[in-house]
Amino acid sequence: MYGAGGIAHIFARDSNFDVRKYRPEDFAERVREVSALMDSTNPDLSAFKAHGGRLIVLEHMSDYAQSPYAGIGYFREVQNRMGESSVADFARLYTAPGVDHVGSGGPSNVDMLSVLVDWVENGRAPGDLVVVEQQAVQPIKTDRALPLCPWPAWPRYQAGDPKIASSYACAR
Repeated sequence: MYGAGGIAHIFARDSNFDVRKYRPEDFAERVREVSALMDSTNPDLSAFKAHGGRLIVLEHMSDYAQSPYAGIGYFREVQNRMGESSVADFARLYTAPGVDHVGSGGPSNVDMLSVLVDWVENGRAPGDLVVVEQQAVQPIKTDRALPLCPWPAWPRYQAGDPKIASSYACAR
């Protein structure tokens, strides 16, 4: 039943649709319409860059609903089309190890909006960040943290407490 809301509301356009009867071939035209609106497949982001756009992509590496490699592949296509140094001027890709679709399974909490605002408004491009896993009860405390490395770097344990981000370094 995963995705039932999308099937009923987006593809069938019927809130009473019985998703157990969904057959993709019956909705092929609608899937193409939605795909044209929503899919990020064009690797030419030159107009976005020229307009001053900034982009931060975060892929959860244990996502069970969509492959994180689709986003990584798209980012690579953008780099291949525009050049790695050109893309580095306006875009970053981060991969969160062990994090699933809903942000659990590993440290995943990071304030990306503040990072993006700092880049847009103050010209400070993001580098290594820190993701934390926190308890959901008061007082909120951090259980563990990891570096969130710009792709293709990955956090590698160096020494010390494995629950502290400073015990790791971003390495290619």
